Amino acid sequence: MERYLYFCNPNDSGAPNASGELALYSTNSLRSIFALSANKTRIAFSAIDGTSSTEDAVDLTHADGDHKNVFNSLIAMVNAEKTNNPFVVVADKEHGIFNIPGVTACEISYNV
Repeated sequence: MERYLYFCNPNDSGAPNASGELALYSTNSLRSIFALSANKTRIAFSAIDGTSSTEDAVDLTHADGDHKNVFNSLIAMVNAEKTNNPFVVVADKEHGIFNIPGVTACEISYNV
């Protein structure tokens, strides 16, 4: 069974209701993970539209310099033993769930 990474970032206090507030990416579409700034790590995925040369991205906000922790946690999620649960929650602002210690927010940008 293929594994997926789940991200949710509603802009208001309710459920996701606009573009860029919810995403589910296959771990097979993961292209890279890198430091975007002192307190942000970017996860790049193959574009959802399947044709764009620009990658989709999810930016995770965390404590300054905590990139290695984020890298290790993400790779552990990707490589975890497969279960009947088809996806892993990485960041879900709607429900206050951040399954990487120190991560406090996420921002989703994609090409459609």
